[in-house]
Amino acid sequence: MTKGHRFVKEDRAMTTQQTQTQQVPNPIPALIRTAFNAAGQRASGQADRTAAAIAALRKLRRVLLEQAGTNAALTVVDGPASGFIMERNMRALASTGVAPEQMPLPPILAMAGPAASLMLDAVENGLILHRFLPGNTALMQMVPELMGCLCETLGGTPDAGRLLDILRDGMDEDEPRLAIEAPVSQRLH
Repeated sequence: MTKGHRFVKEDRAMTTQQTQTQQVPNPIPALIRTAFNAAGQRASGQADRTAAAIAALRKLRRVLLEQAGTNAALTVVDGPASGFIMERNMRALASTGVAPEQMPLPPILAMAGPAASLMLDAVENGLILHRFLPGNTALMQMVPELMGCLCETLGGTPDAGRLLDILRDGMDEDEPRLAIEAPVSQRLH
């Protein structure tokens, strides 16, 4: 009876250990896609859906800029957004042999409609989930999902420079020199 009891304890310990080491699936892609689909139902057209995706990217960039500085905004939003566009364009070029036409972005719209509100809520929920997921996986998956939504709405890729201008518009960034400058204790005198 003692042996049986010992095995039960070992089984419980192994089950607990397995549960603790199993990877938790990242809910960010489903969160963003679900919000985008709901936003699409509430949007009055392509311009509203585009504005909603851009509003979400701007929200994420603004939070990163305020909380972690320019380098975080550049690393998590600007770089991956440009890279996403470049990768899509290179794939299209490789498959068709013709450079894809860049899709125009609509003029900057008031990004406060119901579609944009849903996407902004999705970003806020993603930021909350970020606290509970390992590493920066939540942050790093938000931008490709949002870019996928944007490109899906446009039917192609936008001009990367124009998109980054819209994302950065009105945001007070650190001086680049200050963003990469070493702490005072590490500078040479």
